[in-house]
Amino acid sequence: MNPLYVPVLLFAGSLFNLIVGRLSRKLCEAVSVLITGLAAVLSIYFFLRPIENGAFLPIYTDGISRLMLLVVNSLGALITLYSVGYMANDTGYTRYYTLILLFIGSMSWLVLTRDLVQLYIFWEMVGVCSALLIAFWWEKPEARRAGLKAFTVTRIGDIGLLLAIALAVWRLNTTDISQLITALSSNQDLSILFCTLLFVAAIGKSAQFPLFVWLPDAMEGPTSVSALIHAATMVKAGVYLIARFYPVIQLAPRVQHTISIIALITIFISAIAALGAFDIKKVLAYSTINHLALMFLALGAGSLTAAIFHLFSHSLFKALLFLTAGIIIHETGTRSLDEVSGLWASGLKILGIAFFVGALSLAGIPPLSGFITKEMVLESMEHLLPEETVNLLSFIICLLSSLYIFRLFFRLFVGHSTRHLHENIDTMVVAVSVLILLTLMATALIYPVSSIIGLNIGELNVNFYALAGTFLGLLIAYLVWCMNKFTMLRVSLKPLGRIADQAFYIDRLYTFIAKKALNIFSELSTSLQTGNPSVNTLWLISLLLILLIFILGVM
Repeated sequence: MNPLYVPVLLFAGSLFNLIVGRLSRKLCEAVSVLITGLAAVLSIYFFLRPIENGAFLPIYTDGISRLMLLVVNSLGALITLYSVGYMANDTGYTRYYTLILLFIGSMSWLVLTRDLVQLYIFWEMVGVCSALLIAFWWEKPEARRAGLKAFTVTRIGDIGLLLAIALAVWRLNTTDISQLITALSSNQDLSILFCTLLFVAAIGKSAQFPLFVWLPDAMEGPTSVSALIHAATMVKAGVYLIARFYPVIQLAPRVQHTISIIALITIFISAIAALGAFDIKKVLAYSTINHLALMFLALGAGSLTAAIFHLFSHSLFKALLFLTAGIIIHETGTRSLDEVSGLWASGLKILGIAFFVGALSLAGIPPLSGFITKEMVLESMEHLLPEETVNLLSFIICLLSSLYIFRLFFRLFVGHSTRHLHENIDTMVVAVSVLILLTLMATALIYPVSSIIGLNIGELNVNFYALAGTFLGLLIAYLVWCMNKFTMLRVSLKPLGRIADQAFYIDRLYTFIAKKALNIFSELSTSLQTGNPSVNTLWLISLLLILLIFILGVM
């Protein structure tokens, strides 16, 4: 069987929903759940029964692609099942399920294709689907702005991938990824430029500094969409792109060094922003940026294995956290931390357990998989930095991660509540329950998965500074947000929290620069207008001639 059956099946389901789905909500939901479930089963089959590459099969069937296909479609199926409950009262169900299946299908083809042009096509389809789903509730101005922002900012990064394709065609006369890797391995100067362009694309897609500003605003879409973007599709595409070309990137130490620096900057900005955020979904969004940066840090430090397995564990616990947060928002009607507390006392016991399991794995509490994969990432830094620096960074990174996620947990679930909330056993709770089991089982799954995909984990060396930071963060969060200690310190730091919540106004800086550039362009355009149609036409023709000369020169 051909693994391409998976995306083709999803595309067919998307087309069916577009044409027939509007006739019946139940039909649309049933087809979507059935198609994604079948895609998940096929992905499991292809993961366990690999197919050898061959001329008749112009796709990747190596361990990385098979694992990515498994993650995308398994989580896609659970999120689609969850959506049946979450979107039950939404009138735009046809558009929603059409885009969801197209989104999952595009990501599936992206991780399978062996051609760079095809990868770019599905890379852009993933971007378009995510922007449309972020702006799904288009009647809200915030949602429209968030969708447009996601589309615009990620397009800036995508210029890098487009230029990389142009470079491949111009200098190497091929877009086959395997041939490109072979050709670039013997040309260091060209490989440095090519890998730099790929990393620019990855920065935009995976929301790294300085192009991370779109992801926190992307929370305006349905929470099921947020879970899909953060756990299985959009933001993982950038990590996959670097992993796919990793043999070349390893031959470009300057690029690896740059990746590491950008990752470290992103880790600290996102962790502090998550600690200061007052929107439930924004905390989780900054957390995603933080953990994506850990994956890039591992790639920059020379450990493809650590990056891929942290992607695997992150996908599980982040899907669990987002879907749990979705039910909380669904039940309480708000995303503000200042308006939600005491959820355990209010009756949300299953959600409390779910969020606690997700928080434990995210923070890196042993023996959950988040602990193992984060230790692998931190261990990879030993090849990059002196031991004392590694220990200090490990302590601070783990302290902040534990602090921001347990701040969120304690603020949500600890305390008294005057209202009683119900946990109905519906598709949302079923999906969350399955993810609880998968997150708990992930530790046992890591080693069998590593043997299947051919990435050797080796012996795990525990960094006790990292472990100390993790438990200290948990202790501080417990004292401050559970026991209400250090109240004065908490109040005095609130203004700083507001600044962090705005990502240190980096987004506003970009908006200011864009407005200034637009004003300058507008003034220049106005100054060229003479009021004489002939002169204005001459200006336009001159501009087009200059552009044509430039294009011919490049070609």
